Amino acid sequence: MAKPVYQQVKTELLDLISQQESNTAIPSERALSQKFNVSRMTLRKAVNELVDEGVLYRDTTRGTFVSEKGLIKKNSLRPSHYSRHLLYMTRRVFKDIAPILEIPVYEDLLWIVSKHNKDERVAYIDEIYVSKRRYMDDYQDIDHVFEAIESKDEFHIHQTFYPILVPVQFANLMEIALDRPIIMVESLYRTKKGEPIFLTKTFYNPEVETIEISN
Repeated sequence: MAKPVYQQVKTELLDLISQQESNTAIPSERALSQKFNVSRMTLRKAVNELVDEGVLYRDTTRGTFVSEKGLIKKNSLRPSHYSRHLLYMTRRVFKDIAPILEIPVYEDLLWIVSKHNKDERVAYIDEIYVSKRRYMDDYQDIDHVFEAIESKDEFHIHQTFYPILVPVQFANLMEIALDRPIIMVESLYRTKKGEPIFLTKTFYNPEVETIEISN
């Protein structure tokens, strides 16, 4: 799969930042999105990762600034040694998912399945559900869907954790036995106005990725 657009923007941002002194404000989202000819959502995803990594920092009242070079450190929940690989994508009716996304049960949904590798092992597998209409109107590209899913600032997200046995179709990919318990996290992404956009199901490989559930 081609390098995601936000990662290309991130590389260009790093080049821009390298020419600026510490504690210098970077241009506004609007200016940068126009400069790189990308959506503000894509630009924000790149900036968010640089903030997570300590390359940039935010002042909620003044903007986003270049960090002190000596203080930069990696601080990301999903480090760069994770890689996403599209497994398959199909379009069909999901009568159990449609009500969750508040669409008619006869309306087609896109079902996108991808795996995330860590050190050449599958760490987790994502199933993403989005209405065909929403996909065609707002995204039109799988990479844009992935960027939206990872750009959590755009959504209110409700997550539910389920202990389950590994699904048969994922056991070989994860290289674990069929009777192995795993954690599946179901996430409903809603806009700030409350409209449901995505439903994701994330299946974690217990031999690679540790998920703890606490009360």
